[in-house]
Amino acid sequence: MHPTWSFATFLVTLILFPSLSTAKHDPGENVIRVPLKRSWPVTRSSGSPDSLTPVLVNARSLRAHLKRTVKKYGATFTAYHSNTGSPHPLAPPSTPPRLLRKAERNRRGSLEEYSKVPSFAGESVAVRSSSPSGWISLTEENGDMWIGAISVGTPPQNFTVIFDTGSSDLLLPSTSCNSTCDGHSLYDPSQSATSASLNKTFSLSYGGGSTATGELYSDNVLIGGYEAINQTLGAAVSYSAGFQAPTFDADGLLGLGFPQISVYGQPPVFQTLISDGVLTESLFGVALSSVPGKSELMIGAADTTMYNQSSMVFVSVSLQAYWQIPMDGLSRPGLNNSGEVVIANKTSYAQAIIDTGTTMILTSDANAQEYYADVPGAEVVPSLGSGVWSVPCDLIGSILPTISFGGQAFTVSASTFNLGQVSDNSTNCVAGLAGGGSDYWIIGDVFLQNVYTVFDVGNSQVGFAELL
Repeated sequence: MHPTWSFATFLVTLILFPSLSTAKHDPGENVIRVPLKRSWPVTRSSGSPDSLTPVLVNARSLRAHLKRTVKKYGATFTAYHSNTGSPHPLAPPSTPPRLLRKAERNRRGSLEEYSKVPSFAGESVAVRSSSPSGWISLTEENGDMWIGAISVGTPPQNFTVIFDTGSSDLLLPSTSCNSTCDGHSLYDPSQSATSASLNKTFSLSYGGGSTATGELYSDNVLIGGYEAINQTLGAAVSYSAGFQAPTFDADGLLGLGFPQISVYGQPPVFQTLISDGVLTESLFGVALSSVPGKSELMIGAADTTMYNQSSMVFVSVSLQAYWQIPMDGLSRPGLNNSGEVVIANKTSYAQAIIDTGTTMILTSDANAQEYYADVPGAEVVPSLGSGVWSVPCDLIGSILPTISFGGQAFTVSASTFNLGQVSDNSTNCVAGLAGGGSDYWIIGDVFLQNVYTVFDVGNSQVGFAELL
């Protein structure tokens, strides 16, 4: 595999995705940075045209997002067990082996089998996918996902996809999909000279109305200007409501996790790129921002123009599956001259999963309860999703979390921690740290928008640095 960004391919992508294909080159680097595009369904404007800050929470989108996150981790924990023969250390211990075996049988069921099951008939599918050469422009979609562009097949077929470091598979809607895929660009394997059916089927379920079933293919995938040869991808035959246009803007999804959590049981796109030895470095860098034009994914390098290089710290991955690393600590300021509220420290041995596919900072109900314990007016809001808390809007800037990795502390900004008012005329705002999870922490975009993040596959580590 090698960089194959021909003029014809570039021209097609530029015409189809003008906002996603404007690439920047650093002098002397064989790397292209692609900008990422963002939208905000989890929060929405109150109608004021003079403010870019979303002020109202979209309750329906937030509930769906939290359900999808829980289901995603259930599916990938199951995939880890299937791929390695052992349960993941962070997986809920209450999952009986027989249920894991049943889930695996369902996942590997044949196309003929699932087509006969009434519950699959007319159901929709979930999507996963990616973008062009070195640098990829990202857009946020559904408050928890970032969109860029990729091409698949020979000649190239162009798609927009969600980039998710919390999963590992590539999913696209196919031309065999029913009307539930209307409004999306469809992958047509019959029009690609490099496409081959693997004669296997898949079933992905991420909750919140996000389910996918279809057939596995191999084909060439162009992402960031590098071509992954014979990459496994899922071609969906139906989309569930959560992935139908216009609610879901992207065509598909692309996971950037490790092979151990692949539901397909196949190498993810980035690992395919590494195995061919063509990347400048076996890493990718991510910058996420609510400011237009400031979000990007860089393949094979970190964008040193985006961060303070002296502030970069690296933390080794605890276990290759998710981007799971030890967290030194999480705290917030005390109120009314009280001392700092420490929720986790080095003696807690806290584990954190760094997930671009999750909006919030998620933890156990007990940790969330401790975080908000002495905040006047703080309350759980079940109508917004499991474990979601609101606090008085005039206090939210006083309880911002500081998270420490590798001996360095990073404080979350008020603009990213405040997801907006609970409802019109409400004086309470939704905070970006929620319960409803387990003892480990999922570190999502509420934190990641405040740092530049390097996902270093070659050295199995995650890096964080202050943004410029």
